Amino acid sequence: MKQATNHNMERNRIIRVNMTNLSITEEQLPQEDRALGGRTLTSQIIAREVEPTCHPLGAKNKLVFATGVFAGTPVSSSNRISIGAKSPLTGGIKESNGGGDQNSRSFLKNITSSC
Repeated sequence: MKQATNHNMERNRIIRVNMTNLSITEEQLPQEDRALGGRTLTSQIIAREVEPTCHPLGAKNKLVFATGVFAGTPVSSSNRISIGAKSPLTGGIKESNGGGDQNSRSFLKNITSSC
């Protein structure tokens, strides 16, 4: 049971990397987003934090990385990561994802523990 608690604590945070000044900050994931994961979470953050008129290749766009709700657990096909942003092709929110095996679980765990 301790592992599930630790997993939830890691999932409930946002790590922000500001590429302008190369600073890294950490904050709690808003309560209303805690049941979300993957493409739903990336889309929610982009919709809330990126202006609709923002240029997709401009400095105001955000690139959001999010794991699925069950990432890092032994649930089949759950070890995936989603990456979302405002699309230069469509101007809407687009998402891509990858992963899916035991190596992905180790990769995702290493990413979150090193930040």
